[in-house]
Amino acid sequence: MDETLEQARKRAGFTQQEMADHLGCSRSTYAAIEANPYKATVLQAKTICSLLSRNYEYIFFGKTASKTNETI
Repeated sequence: MDETLEQARKRAGFTQQEMADHLGCSRSTYAAIEANPYKATVLQAKTICSLLSRNYEYIFFGKTASKTNETI
């Protein structure tokens, strides 16, 4: 089963507020990204992937073949 952005965040030990702080946005904006990852800007997506030690395809497209710790 593919991991959602929410699951990856929780596994990494971050709250939504902590992720929002790292992204420089509000918690509600981050929550919207978590609910629909396509709302993230490229910079936000890169930051999220770096923080969660996941690659872009895994987090944003659910590709199980990409479950490495590579980041973009």
